[in-house]
Amino acid sequence: MASDPAPAMPVWPAIHALPAAPDPPTRRSFLAGARRVAAGTAYALPWVVVAAAGAYGALVRIWLLAHLALFGDEAVVGLMGQGILHGHLDAFFWGSNYAGGEPYVVAAVLGRINDGPMGVNGTPAGLALVAAVLTYAVLSTSRVNRRVAALGAAMVWVWPYAAIWNSVREVGFRGATLCCGLIVVLCALRIYRRKAGIVTRVVLGLAVGTGWWTSVEIVYFAIPAAILIVASWDRLYRSTLSRAGVEPPPAERPSRWARPWHPFTALITVVGAAVGALPWIYANVRSGFASLRPDIAAPPRGDDYMVRLSLFFHKVLPTQLGLRSVPGGVWVDGRPVGRTLYVIALVLVGALLLRVAWGLRLGRRAAPLMAFGAAVVAFPFIYAYFPTSWYWVDGRYGVYLAPLLVLLAVWSLPSALTPNLPKAVHAIRRPPRARLAMAIAAVAVAAGAFSTLVVAHESTGMPTRPGAFFSGWSDPNAAARHVVASLAADHIRFAYGTYWTSYTLDFLGPHTVTASPTRLDDQRSAALARQVAHAKSPAWLFFAPGHLAADQAAFANPEPGPGNWTQKDFTNYLTGSHIPYFLVHLGILNAVVPAHRVHLPR
Repeated sequence: MASDPAPAMPVWPAIHALPAAPDPPTRRSFLAGARRVAAGTAYALPWVVVAAAGAYGALVRIWLLAHLALFGDEAVVGLMGQGILHGHLDAFFWGSNYAGGEPYVVAAVLGRINDGPMGVNGTPAGLALVAAVLTYAVLSTSRVNRRVAALGAAMVWVWPYAAIWNSVREVGFRGATLCCGLIVVLCALRIYRRKAGIVTRVVLGLAVGTGWWTSVEIVYFAIPAAILIVASWDRLYRSTLSRAGVEPPPAERPSRWARPWHPFTALITVVGAAVGALPWIYANVRSGFASLRPDIAAPPRGDDYMVRLSLFFHKVLPTQLGLRSVPGGVWVDGRPVGRTLYVIALVLVGALLLRVAWGLRLGRRAAPLMAFGAAVVAFPFIYAYFPTSWYWVDGRYGVYLAPLLVLLAVWSLPSALTPNLPKAVHAIRRPPRARLAMAIAAVAVAAGAFSTLVVAHESTGMPTRPGAFFSGWSDPNAAARHVVASLAADHIRFAYGTYWTSYTLDFLGPHTVTASPTRLDDQRSAALARQVAHAKSPAWLFFAPGHLAADQAAFANPEPGPGNWTQKDFTNYLTGSHIPYFLVHLGILNAVVPAHRVHLPR
């Protein structure tokens, strides 16, 4: 019997043909949204830190400007600015053969923005902002990730407190010198990266010349610039490889302007430097090159090189690391805590220098790292060379160290040299080491801002609570302005004072009072001294008895009167010499007005 046919089997679709079961819509959309939020947060967080640091640095400076009274050096720069607006052009700080350039920036501010103490001391604050922007430009030019570069610029803006303090104290040249130095480094980096055209060569020369005019302290930045330019020399690089038995890569023939050692480019740079230094050249030709004399700024006390070098490591370096108060140099949170933090900071700086040593194996690829490392290593030895650097109290001679440290630290970060990819690419694939570099930089900026907050509170009593921060603001020069008004009310037109009182009153009371130090004091303006000397009976200004603390605070002046005489000593001298006089109370100062001109004995 024939077997029955097998029943037909149903034909099922192949498994691989079945549509994949989709994830639940809610889960899929949640994960995609979380990824987008995380990517956006990681991208925006560095910029948020930069914005917060920018606002914080501006607020600290505004608070200091509103609470610090004008003192003698600042008043001299202000008087120079007023003179420049009236056509009296001086190459250097009055009475000296160095320090120039910045009073012309002050003159621009006084003529266009603010003609008072805020305009004078606001100028270096503006230059500090320019320096922060230049730091960003330097780091961006050297292929550092933009967010890391911005965090480095923010660090320069908020740290250390010594730099912030000096950025609202106009002494005539350091803000301009810092900006010129950073421009020199920026141009050297462009030469190193083969991006330098004729404009870069001209700007490099102008920055070198102008920096030399502003201050010889531009040499701090000459070291990294020189290393970068030397590293760009192909002939030197290729001959070094050949001697080492390594086949050099095929040489590219750059354009004429991109060759670092071409005669035309060198000539353009030299001409630019001569143009930038023209005021220095003109003044020195007339003075027999007085700026080059070894005794141009001899120290008032006999500290030798080794003493100044020791002062750098014991006083200046911890101040520039944000561990000492300014002015004064008191350790943050007491000596044990401050010294412990100093040791930790030295270890971190040592680690940066070890990173430089490790980077030597990369050859000239690591030229920027080596350039800034060499600048940091050479800094204390150059610092101690300057004879006036014994004065460490306010850290003014070390303000160039922090930007160099920041540049070195950013170049030492892990994967700081990641390319600047578009935002969409970064959202898809950001190298973990790049994220680590940004995290370290952000934490460093926060730590620097906190250090500034602590030191500012201990140094000047700046409040840490927002409510107290914005309360109690007043004119810090109100007492000095009252002296000017009282002199005008009592028809006292000419007066002798100390270096610190005279020029402050001259600046605050133009066309109202003319004051000058005596021959026993530091006279900066021969014109003002002649006007007072030719007056019939100039007044003599002294600290009012019982107001010594207020006087010292108002004028940043420990001297009670001209020639360091007190009011009592002067009136006793007049009485013994049978010279009549009368006394006028001017608030925190007293004016002793003799019947005729008096010359103090030496």
